[in-house]
Amino acid sequence: MLKREKRLERKIAKERIRILIEKAEKMKLEDYELAKRYVELAKKISMKYRVRIPKELRVKFCKKCLYPYKFGKFRVRVRKSRVIITCLNCGFERRIPIRPKL
Repeated sequence: MLKREKRLERKIAKERIRILIEKAEKMKLEDYELAKRYVELAKKISMKYRVRIPKELRVKFCKKCLYPYKFGKFRVRVRKSRVIITCLNCGFERRIPIRPKL
């Protein structure tokens, strides 16, 4: 496979990941299982084409169970040095460090 083709494939994969996660955001209020399926597909595409899911999209779903965050399905706690997001579906805690402003 040529490098040019790989670049094109990865570009298409990133675009598709973004579309799937945006669809999951819209569908999570109507059909939660379908929204989870969209996130699973996005994760599989990112692994197959070795593309990172952008950070702004990554924080929209649980890393362990891949459920999109919805009101009542997660808890947010702010501590001195980090934000802790707890998934109430599986109990996974995501810790996001907060950098002090200089």
